[in-house]
Amino acid sequence: MPNRPILVGVDGSTASLRAGAWAGAVGARRHRPVLLVSVFDQPGYDFLDDGEAVDPVGPARAEAQRRLQEQEVLLRTRFPGLRVSGRTERGAAAAVLVAASAGAELTVVGQRGLGGMSGMVLGSVSTQVAAHASGPVLVIPDGPGFPDTRGPMLVGVDGSAGGQAALGFAFEEASWRHTDLVAVHAWMEPGSADPFTRAPDYYDPDEVADTEHVLLSEALAGWREKYPDVAVRPVLAHGTPVDQILAYGRTAQLIVVGSRGRGGFASLVLGSTSRAVLHRATCPVAVVHQRNGTGVPS
Repeated sequence: MPNRPILVGVDGSTASLRAGAWAGAVGARRHRPVLLVSVFDQPGYDFLDDGEAVDPVGPARAEAQRRLQEQEVLLRTRFPGLRVSGRTERGAAAAVLVAASAGAELTVVGQRGLGGMSGMVLGSVSTQVAAHASGPVLVIPDGPGFPDTRGPMLVGVDGSAGGQAALGFAFEEASWRHTDLVAVHAWMEPGSADPFTRAPDYYDPDEVADTEHVLLSEALAGWREKYPDVAVRPVLAHGTPVDQILAYGRTAQLIVVGSRGRGGFASLVLGSTSRAVLHRATCPVAVVHQRNGTGVPS
């Protein structure tokens, strides 16, 4: 849909401002509007010592509106011609953003907002949005200035349908950014990834590696044909997916993972790999949910 906006959660934090700047760059590059949503959540009434009821919603809404206008000015200044709109909503931030994501092309949130404790590695709002939003979610880490856009993009490959959706997003984004794409597929010895599965008494490591190499090649084949302009570096790595994605992603400008990969429990909306990468990555991370179909290129 050509009018789907890039949705951004606004709360006035440094991470939120960085998220807005990233969303503005995506919107300007893809000719998409940016929708800023500033959420406030206050009780209906407070009471003074004399029992007089005071409505706190007015000041809370005014503060949300102030944050919204600040972000709008920054985006319009940095990206002339970008279509920017905003709205304030009352409610729980994660729930509001998840609901709004249904009509968005992409949802962008800061890793930790003003409500997060400084000791937390990942804020509760960004975790919930990444887990439950419709479509891709970009989580932008804390830090000074704009996130580094040098270096390649990186995508985790596992052969699952969700992994195909992540590949589609990664190839498209790499094409828009005119950058290379590193596709990492990690493999381990049979049975080593699951404590409940008994490893075979004998296996040939070279044979296992060959099988995993075929999986990686087949997963990339259709996307390479669809995006011939994207230079791809396939990486077959021995080790856990989280460790290998983070190791090869140290110099990446963006890491892309599926919301739930091969072997995940169906009841989990955010798999262990994507959750761990979100918690430990120092660059922006895109968590891609499978919207419709298999995600295989047509």
